[in-house]
Amino acid sequence: MSAPRRIVIAGEDRAVAAAACERAGLQVVRRDADLVLCHGGDGTLLRAARDWPGLPKLPVRVASRNQLCPDHQLDGVLARLQRGELPRTELDLLELRLGGRRFLAINDVVLRNESPATALRFRVHADGHDSGEVTGDGLVFATPFGSTGYFRSITRRRVETGLGVAFNNSTDVRSPLVLDGDEPIEVEVLRGPAVLVHDNDARTVLLRDGQRFRVRCSGEHEVVLGLDALCCQRCRKQDGSRFNAH
Repeated sequence: MSAPRRIVIAGEDRAVAAAACERAGLQVVRRDADLVLCHGGDGTLLRAARDWPGLPKLPVRVASRNQLCPDHQLDGVLARLQRGELPRTELDLLELRLGGRRFLAINDVVLRNESPATALRFRVHADGHDSGEVTGDGLVFATPFGSTGYFRSITRRRVETGLGVAFNNSTDVRSPLVLDGDEPIEVEVLRGPAVLVHDNDARTVLLRDGQRFRVRCSGEHEVVLGLDALCCQRCRKQDGSRFNAH
Protein backbone atom coordinates (compact mmCIF):
# COMPACT_ATOMS: atom_id res chain seq x y z
CA MET A 1 0.00 0.00 0.00
CA SER A 2 1.40 3.38 -1.00
CA ALA A 3 1.42 6.19 1.56
CA PRO A 4 -2.13 7.63 1.81
CA ARG A 5 -2.59 11.29 1.00
CA ARG A 6 -6.35 11.76 0.98
CA ILE A 7 -8.05 11.21 4.36
CA VAL A 8 -11.73 11.07 5.29
CA ILE A 9 -12.48 11.65 8.99
CA ALA A 10 -15.03 9.67 10.99
CA GLY A 11 -15.90 10.27 14.62
CA GLU A 12 -15.48 13.08 17.10
CA ASP A 13 -13.55 16.35 17.35
CA ARG A 14 -13.36 16.59 13.59
CA ALA A 15 -11.79 20.04 13.70
CA VAL A 16 -8.97 18.72 15.89
CA ALA A 17 -8.46 15.72 13.62
CA ALA A 18 -8.53 17.86 10.46
CA ALA A 19 -5.94 20.25 11.87
CA ALA A 20 -3.65 17.34 12.76
CA CYS A 21 -4.01 15.91 9.25
CA GLU A 22 -3.06 19.24 7.71
CA ARG A 23 0.00 19.48 9.96
CA ALA A 24 1.01 16.04 8.74
CA GLY A 25 0.66 17.09 5.09
CA LEU A 26 -2.51 15.05 4.51
CA GLN A 27 -5.50 16.25 2.54
CA VAL A 28 -8.89 15.95 4.26
CA VAL A 29 -11.61 14.96 1.78
CA ARG A 30 -15.20 13.75 1.76
CA ARG A 31 -14.88 11.28 -1.13
CA ASP A 32 -12.25 9.38 -3.14
CA ALA A 33 -10.16 8.88 0.00
CA ASP A 34 -7.18 6.57 0.53
CA LEU A 35 -7.88 5.95 4.22
CA VAL A 36 -10.44 6.59 6.98
CA LEU A 37 -9.18 8.23 10.18
CA CYS A 38 -11.46 6.85 12.93
CA HIS A 39 -11.13 9.47 15.66
CA GLY A 40 -13.00 8.14 18.67
CA GLY A 41 -13.58 4.70 20.14
CA ASP A 42 -14.34 1.21 18.95
CA GLY A 43 -17.83 2.25 17.86
CA THR A 44 -16.29 4.79 15.49
CA LEU A 45 -14.25 2.05 13.85
CA LEU A 46 -17.32 -0.18 13.47
CA ARG A 47 -19.42 2.62 11.96
CA ALA A 48 -16.61 3.55 9.58
CA ALA A 49 -16.44 -0.05 8.37
CA ARG A 50 -20.11 0.17 7.38
CA ASP A 51 -19.89 3.63 5.84
CA TRP A 52 -16.61 3.17 3.95
CA PRO A 53 -16.25 -0.54 3.12
CA GLY A 54 -13.00 -1.48 1.44
CA LEU A 55 -10.99 1.52 2.65
CA PRO A 56 -8.21 0.97 5.21
CA LYS A 57 -9.05 2.31 8.68
CA LEU A 58 -6.80 4.09 11.17
CA PRO A 59 -8.30 4.15 14.72
CA VAL A 60 -7.01 6.86 17.07
CA ARG A 61 -8.49 7.60 20.48
CA VAL A 62 -9.66 11.07 21.43
CA ALA A 63 -6.96 12.57 23.66
CA SER A 64 -9.41 14.67 25.69
CA ARG A 65 -10.97 11.48 27.09
CA ASN A 66 -7.93 9.20 27.30
CA GLN A 67 -4.43 9.37 28.70
CA LEU A 68 -2.38 8.44 25.64
CA CYS A 69 1.30 7.59 25.44
CA PRO A 70 3.42 9.70 23.03
CA ASP A 71 3.39 7.01 20.31
CA HIS A 72 -0.41 7.09 20.17
CA GLN A 73 -1.09 10.81 20.31
CA LEU A 74 -2.82 11.91 17.09
CA ASP A 75 0.14 13.87 15.71
CA GLY A 76 2.51 11.01 16.49
CA VAL A 77 0.28 8.42 14.82
CA LEU A 78 -0.08 10.51 11.67
CA ALA A 79 3.69 11.05 11.55
CA ARG A 80 4.17 7.27 11.75
CA LEU A 81 1.57 6.88 9.00
CA GLN A 82 3.53 9.20 6.73
CA ARG A 83 6.74 7.31 7.42
CA GLY A 84 5.07 3.97 6.67
CA GLU A 85 5.69 2.67 10.20
CA LEU A 86 2.16 1.63 11.20
CA PRO A 87 1.53 -2.13 11.33
CA ARG A 88 -1.12 -3.44 8.97
CA THR A 89 -3.70 -5.91 10.26
CA GLU A 90 -6.41 -7.77 8.37
CA LEU A 91 -9.42 -8.35 10.62
CA ASP A 92 -11.67 -11.30 9.79
CA LEU A 93 -15.29 -10.42 9.05
CA LEU A 94 -18.40 -12.40 9.97
CA GLU A 95 -21.18 -12.86 7.45
CA LEU A 96 -24.78 -12.77 8.65
CA ARG A 97 -27.46 -14.01 6.25
CA LEU A 98 -31.13 -13.45 6.97
CA GLY A 99 -33.40 -14.36 4.10
CA GLY A 100 -32.04 -12.50 1.09
CA ARG A 101 -30.14 -9.98 3.20
CA ARG A 102 -26.41 -10.11 3.91
CA PHE A 103 -24.48 -8.17 6.56
CA LEU A 104 -20.80 -8.11 7.55
CA ALA A 105 -19.47 -7.62 11.09
CA ILE A 106 -16.01 -6.90 12.51
CA ASN A 107 -16.93 -7.57 16.14
CA ASP A 108 -19.94 -9.79 16.59
CA VAL A 109 -23.45 -10.86 15.73
CA VAL A 110 -25.80 -10.92 18.72
CA LEU A 111 -29.16 -12.63 19.21
CA ARG A 112 -31.10 -11.35 22.23
CA ASN A 113 -34.56 -11.68 23.75
CA GLU A 114 -36.60 -8.60 22.87
CA SER A 115 -38.16 -8.51 26.35
CA PRO A 116 -36.05 -9.17 29.48
CA ALA A 117 -39.18 -10.72 31.01
CA THR A 118 -39.20 -13.61 28.54
CA ALA A 119 -36.39 -16.02 27.71
CA LEU A 120 -35.72 -17.17 24.17
CA ARG A 121 -35.98 -20.72 22.97
CA PHE A 122 -33.77 -21.54 20.01
CA ARG A 123 -31.82 -24.30 18.29
CA VAL A 124 -28.28 -24.17 16.88
CA HIS A 125 -27.10 -26.32 13.97
CA ALA A 126 -23.29 -26.28 13.68
CA ASP A 127 -20.76 -28.67 12.13
CA GLY A 128 -23.41 -31.36 11.69
CA HIS A 129 -24.49 -31.17 15.33
CA ASP A 130 -27.84 -30.07 16.74
CA SER A 131 -27.83 -28.27 20.09
CA GLY A 132 -31.37 -29.32 20.88
CA GLU A 133 -33.70 -26.74 22.39
CA VAL A 134 -31.82 -24.04 24.30
CA THR A 135 -33.53 -21.63 26.70
CA GLY A 136 -31.74 -18.41 27.60
CA ASP A 137 -31.07 -14.80 26.70
CA GLY A 138 -29.49 -15.54 23.33
CA LEU A 139 -26.20 -16.03 21.51
CA VAL A 140 -23.05 -14.08 20.69
CA PHE A 141 -21.02 -14.91 17.58
CA ALA A 142 -17.61 -13.26 17.75
CA THR A 143 -14.53 -12.79 15.60
CA PRO A 144 -11.11 -13.02 17.29
CA PHE A 145 -11.03 -9.20 17.39
CA GLY A 146 -14.58 -8.94 18.74
CA SER A 147 -14.12 -11.73 21.28
CA THR A 148 -12.50 -9.32 23.75
CA GLY A 149 -15.89 -7.63 24.21
CA TYR A 150 -19.33 -9.16 24.83
CA PHE A 151 -18.13 -12.73 24.12
CA ARG A 152 -15.45 -12.47 26.79
CA SER A 153 -17.85 -10.98 29.35
CA ILE A 154 -19.94 -14.16 29.03
CA THR A 155 -17.24 -16.81 28.64
CA ARG A 156 -14.21 -15.24 30.42
CA ARG A 157 -12.11 -16.23 27.44
CA ARG A 158 -11.29 -15.02 23.95
CA VAL A 159 -10.97 -16.58 20.52
CA GLU A 160 -7.62 -16.71 18.73
CA THR A 161 -8.81 -17.98 15.34
CA GLY A 162 -12.08 -18.83 13.63
CA LEU A 163 -15.43 -18.03 15.17
CA GLY A 164 -16.64 -18.14 18.77
CA VAL A 165 -20.22 -18.86 19.84
CA ALA A 166 -21.30 -17.97 23.39
CA PHE A 167 -24.58 -19.08 24.98
CA ASN A 168 -25.85 -16.10 26.93
CA ASN A 169 -27.36 -17.03 30.30
CA SER A 170 -28.73 -20.39 29.18
CA THR A 171 -30.72 -22.35 31.76
CA ASP A 172 -28.42 -25.36 31.36
CA VAL A 173 -24.65 -24.98 31.29
CA ARG A 174 -23.41 -24.65 27.70
CA SER A 175 -19.71 -24.37 26.95
CA PRO A 176 -18.80 -21.85 24.24
CA LEU A 177 -18.08 -23.20 20.79
CA VAL A 178 -14.94 -22.33 18.84
CA LEU A 179 -15.34 -23.26 15.17
CA ASP A 180 -13.38 -22.64 11.99
CA GLY A 181 -16.44 -20.84 10.62
CA ASP A 182 -16.10 -22.20 7.09
CA GLU A 183 -19.49 -23.89 7.31
CA PRO A 184 -22.48 -21.70 8.17
CA ILE A 185 -24.02 -21.97 11.63
CA GLU A 186 -27.80 -21.95 11.42
CA VAL A 187 -30.02 -20.72 14.26
CA GLU A 188 -33.76 -21.27 14.46
CA VAL A 189 -35.86 -19.17 16.82
CA LEU A 190 -38.33 -21.55 18.45
CA ARG A 191 -39.94 -18.98 20.74
CA GLY A 192 -39.35 -15.27 20.45
CA PRO A 193 -39.62 -12.50 19.81
CA ALA A 194 -35.88 -11.99 19.40
CA VAL A 195 -33.67 -9.10 18.34
CA LEU A 196 -30.74 -9.61 16.00
CA VAL A 197 -27.93 -7.06 15.68
CA HIS A 198 -24.48 -6.97 14.09
CA ASP A 199 -21.71 -4.85 15.59
CA ASN A 200 -23.15 -1.62 16.99
CA ASP A 201 -25.66 -1.02 14.20
CA ALA A 202 -28.81 0.50 15.68
CA ARG A 203 -30.90 -0.99 12.85
CA THR A 204 -31.92 -4.12 14.72
CA VAL A 205 -33.93 -6.94 13.15
CA LEU A 206 -36.94 -8.46 14.93
CA LEU A 207 -37.28 -12.23 14.60
CA ARG A 208 -40.48 -14.19 15.19
CA ASP A 209 -41.07 -17.85 15.97
CA GLY A 210 -39.76 -20.14 13.25
CA GLN A 211 -37.40 -17.66 11.62
CA ARG A 212 -33.82 -18.68 10.88
CA PHE A 213 -30.51 -16.99 10.16
CA ARG A 214 -26.96 -18.10 9.37
CA VAL A 215 -23.54 -16.90 10.50
CA ARG A 216 -20.15 -17.87 9.11
CA CYS A 217 -16.67 -16.47 8.51
CA SER A 218 -17.01 -14.47 5.31
CA GLY A 219 -13.46 -14.90 4.05
CA GLU A 220 -13.34 -11.11 3.71
CA HIS A 221 -11.20 -8.77 5.78
CA GLU A 222 -11.09 -5.21 7.06
CA VAL A 223 -7.65 -3.59 6.81
CA VAL A 224 -6.74 -1.61 9.93
CA LEU A 225 -3.52 0.33 10.44
CA GLY A 226 -1.95 0.97 13.85
CA LEU A 227 -3.97 -1.64 15.72
CA ASP A 228 -1.09 -1.88 18.20
CA ALA A 229 -2.59 1.14 20.00
CA LEU A 230 -5.42 -1.08 21.26
CA CYS A 231 -2.92 -3.28 23.10
CA CYS A 232 -0.89 -0.49 24.68
CA GLN A 233 -1.27 -0.70 28.47
CA ARG A 234 -0.54 3.00 28.91
CA CYS A 235 -3.39 3.90 26.56
CA ARG A 236 -6.04 1.75 28.20
CA LYS A 237 -8.84 3.37 30.13
CA GLN A 238 -8.76 3.04 33.90
CA ASP A 239 -11.30 0.18 33.75
CA GLY A 240 -8.78 -1.86 31.77
CA SER A 241 -10.88 -2.19 28.63
CA ARG A 242 -9.87 -1.57 25.07
CA PHE A 243 -12.16 0.62 22.97
CA ASN A 244 -15.78 0.28 24.10
CA ALA A 245 -17.29 -2.31 21.80
CA HIS A 246 -20.94 -1.72 22.69
